[in-house]
Amino acid sequence: MTLYLTRNELIRLNHDIRPEVPTDELVQYAPGIDVVVMQPQQVLFGRELYPTLWLKAAFIMQKITKKHIFTNGNKRTSLTATAYFLYKNNYDLVITNKEAIDIVLFATNEEDSEENMQKIADWLKEHSQKQKL
Repeated sequence: MTLYLTRNELIRLNHDIRPEVPTDELVQYAPGIDVVVMQPQQVLFGRELYPTLWLKAAFIMQKITKKHIFTNGNKRTSLTATAYFLYKNNYDLVITNKEAIDIVLFATNEEDSEENMQKIADWLKEHSQKQKL
């Protein structure tokens, strides 16, 4: 069973990055939070829109940067939220600082497409490690 991010977790992750900003001033595009939280859970005609954990994680990363949900810190939040989503689902993202920057900039600068989402998903799978429980 996949564990998903909640609206409050997403806002808290951004606040952790920018603790000096009052919580009520963090969000720039509130509907975007709902998209990031709800869309990975969607099922259409009995089929998940994002059938793998990696596609769900890639969606989170891509949409936070593309929708500019927060007043600042979107790229940092996209990486943190993606890593936290994977962590909740028993995976750790194992990457260097340079790799983190590269993947977030790819998600930010490349076209918002299914093809690029798949590239991000493949990258996340390759750079994740199952937690030892």
